[in-house]
Amino acid sequence: MMILHHYEMSPFSEKVRLMFGYAGLQWQSLLSPEMPPRPALDPIVGGYRRIPVAQVGADLFCDTRLISEEVAALAGRPELSPLSADSDTRAFLDDLESRIFWASVLSIPMGVTLRQLVRSLGWRGTLRFIKDRAGVGRHARMDIPSPKQAAQQFREHLEGLEQRLEGDFLYSDSPELADFCAYHTLWFKREVGGLPLPGGLPAVDAWYQRMTRFGHGERREISTAEAVSAARDNAPRPIAIEDTSDPRIGSAVSIRPTDYALDAVEGILVACSKRRYIVAREADTAGTVHVHFPRSGFAVSPLDGARQQ
Repeated sequence: MMILHHYEMSPFSEKVRLMFGYAGLQWQSLLSPEMPPRPALDPIVGGYRRIPVAQVGADLFCDTRLISEEVAALAGRPELSPLSADSDTRAFLDDLESRIFWASVLSIPMGVTLRQLVRSLGWRGTLRFIKDRAGVGRHARMDIPSPKQAAQQFREHLEGLEQRLEGDFLYSDSPELADFCAYHTLWFKREVGGLPLPGGLPAVDAWYQRMTRFGHGERREISTAEAVSAARDNAPRPIAIEDTSDPRIGSAVSIRPTDYALDAVEGILVACSKRRYIVAREADTAGTVHVHFPRSGFAVSPLDGARQQ
């Protein structure tokens, strides 16, 4: 059974939670703080700071692109995997996960964001959160829109969705990964930002309600000890032999995102496929774990700080 390390306000976590509901999956929930340190997760996964992280035994999956692949395989729902998307759809997915995500977040008025943060975190937690996210933005290697630009971009995005929605869902009469990627940005605006959908978008409104009805599946809260036991009591899954030919295999490396939240994870590179890196780490309480990252959007470098590849 999959464990999801997440927090309730996380839009990327909501995307995965809704996939669980659509697929009718049972899953285990381990809530994490909204910002580091994350005592349950940090010792196992290292310095990776994004949420969510999915766990199956001693394998941990970072980034919702990989998590979507794992959910699709677990549920027998290939339509949830980016591997099922054609090149045009993958480009749309990339836009949703980057430009549209930031447009959603940054188009929420600051006063609204502050009220929601104080309600969830209290004043001290809100100040820590703002300081934390300011640091992330300061070191980001990507273009961050102004609030005015973000609002315009998100409005144009919603108008584009309205035109796409000729059936019940974006591409067919049943949902695909693109529906979940589009949903979580609008969910953040509506549920976290508390902002209504703009008028004149009846197809988007009906689609959003249709998606919401999938729910979150069968969720069970677990403890940190249970997650650690799941890692300690299981060996990482076998590595495919074809994924061990890269000359860096067996080397100590660091791996980090290339756009924002640039904190690195260190370990031994044990697999390199066309789509993912796998790094082995030794965790004090959990033993050997394998941490999976997508190749797209991540860079591997030797621990001596030599050039990235």
